[in-house]
Amino acid sequence: MRANKLFICLTSLLLVACVNQPLSVEPPMPSLSEMAVTEGHNTNKAVQPPDVVLAAMNRNYNENQNNCLERGSNLPRGHYYCSGVLVRTVNDGAFDPWMSSPNAIAIGATSYAWMRKDVRNTRLYHPAGFILRNKAEAIAGNLPGLETGFICLYPFDAGTATDQTHQGCGRRALRVSFPTNNPRHNNSAYAWGSCETSGIITVAQWDAHFESVAQNRGRQCSWNVDSQAGWTAMIASHAKYTTHTSVWNEIMLNNPADNGAGLPKYIAAFFYDVSLPAGKLIAQTFQRKLNAAGYVVPILKLSFLAPDASRFAYDPADQVVPQ
Repeated sequence: MRANKLFICLTSLLLVACVNQPLSVEPPMPSLSEMAVTEGHNTNKAVQPPDVVLAAMNRNYNENQNNCLERGSNLPRGHYYCSGVLVRTVNDGAFDPWMSSPNAIAIGATSYAWMRKDVRNTRLYHPAGFILRNKAEAIAGNLPGLETGFICLYPFDAGTATDQTHQGCGRRALRVSFPTNNPRHNNSAYAWGSCETSGIITVAQWDAHFESVAQNRGRQCSWNVDSQAGWTAMIASHAKYTTHTSVWNEIMLNNPADNGAGLPKYIAAFFYDVSLPAGKLIAQTFQRKLNAAGYVVPILKLSFLAPDASRFAYDPADQVVPQ
């Protein structure tokens, strides 16, 4: 009898203990926004707020500063140092868009284009790409800014290839030796142009040469990228030859030893041409890839039909990585 009472008591205690245990509940499914955050690895912080980036790009596009001076040395640098918007357009693929392409590796340098309101091109090579912040903007924002590795400048896309010497900056019709520069400013070891080496130092001489080769863009000579006179000539020639004005210019940037792996810290934004339907999806892919590399930058819209003051625009709906 005593044993039966003990059994009943123990059974009652066990039942009470079971009743008081919390029910096993499945964790709630994350919201779509939470899933997007996890998928996008957005523990990364935006390099700059998108409105700040947008304002900087439109300001630089409309900047008319032609006397860029290097911080520290106060020596003259090319217009890219303190004005305009330096871009590289890239096709989407199984690679990071900032890495040097096989063709660029073969040449030894990568092609960029420089946009400003006084260069009236209306198209670029690909529908989307990225923007490198200029050095002056980087200094003002206390951010990384690329100031070395820039070599030469063409008024129009030159179709640079491996049949040109000097990392795509040499003339196909005239092979000349690469001069050894005496270091002066931070980019002196790279800056070089086939125009100056060939005795072409004025816009009139450049135009005469261009006409002598039947305006063949592949036969242009290149200006030293840090020659302010060369930049002024580039702008003038680009405006003069109206059959080519819609075409972008071309700047050659030396491939670094890591073939671009260190470039993400210099990227200010991605962009796409609103007139080309594939551009937005490509830019979104690029934004995800850069986020995976640890950086968050906005996607901007580029419209060649928009007023100069608002050539670039920002749309929150375009962003696939939270800003």
